[in-house]
Amino acid sequence: MPRPSLPRTASRSAPLRTDPLDGWLQAIGNVVAAGALSLAYAIGQSADAHPIAFVLYAMVASATGMLSLTGFGTDARAIARHALSWVVGVSIILIETCYFLTLAYVSPAHGNLVVRIGIPIAMLAGWAFFRRRSPPLAVVAGAVITLAVAYVIAATAPAVRWPMAAAAAGTGFFMVVRSFAAEFHPFNRAARTVMEKLRVTGVVVLVTSVLGLGLVAALAAATGIGAVPRLGFLPTLSDIANVPTMLLGGLMGGTILTLMAYFNFSSVVKIGAANHTAMMAFSPVTSWAFQELGVLVGLIAVTRPEPRLVAAMAVIVAAVLLIFWAGRRPRVT
Repeated sequence: MPRPSLPRTASRSAPLRTDPLDGWLQAIGNVVAAGALSLAYAIGQSADAHPIAFVLYAMVASATGMLSLTGFGTDARAIARHALSWVVGVSIILIETCYFLTLAYVSPAHGNLVVRIGIPIAMLAGWAFFRRRSPPLAVVAGAVITLAVAYVIAATAPAVRWPMAAAAAGTGFFMVVRSFAAEFHPFNRAARTVMEKLRVTGVVVLVTSVLGLGLVAALAAATGIGAVPRLGFLPTLSDIANVPTMLLGGLMGGTILTLMAYFNFSSVVKIGAANHTAMMAFSPVTSWAFQELGVLVGLIAVTRPEPRLVAAMAVIVAAVLLIFWAGRRPRVT
């Protein structure tokens, strides 16, 4: 039986000429942008921005930024209608919302360590649902990451320990859902260039975030007139209309998230997913660096990581690099 062909994308972008040095620089740019994202979320927390409103504004701005570079293409409606588009889009929104919530309880460097739990979750999900067996060394490294994250959770102040852990686990879980849904999304699989992948992602994020913002605003309005009971986790109309939330969320989404999307796709194309993953192992370090910068210039007020958290950071970075190394070793047959 012939395999169904993948949908053809509407982009006319020429295939990307690979440049390993450029790809490594973009991978570095991506990990730096990830650190900047942590600082932006911490600033949003300091400004008392509502997580859902902040993230939805950021997502709309990010999608607008991506599509301003690529255009919508002729198949945007088909992309928007595909079921996996909604899984990917909602997962992206929930990743950022959960990470924003994580930083409501702990500093960026601390929170970034706990969300690394997504790595062993991804390995377990790959084995359970797709029978993807990781190399033994990678399994050991995944167990080390799990233990290190558990240690970081145990070292967290009891008053915020479990809410922080739940938010971080949500971040990791939805990262896995997004990754697998994007892997099997037919339009994403058919995209061959950076601009095509950026366009598909832009369409997916735009439709889900605009609809999400409209739905949240409608619920807030209905709550305001007493038509529906108040749901504590949803923003109010004043939260949605908060000017600092709009400006900061829009600025962060239109710059940092757009840059991260471009650097992510471009570096993966040029140096491969494995090398890109290895570079992203250093995101806890860049989060710490931007945290120190934010404290230095007075943007946020958080404490410096204790030595035991720095040690956990070193263990997690080393374990992620071990997973990368194990995946590249030739297997004995």
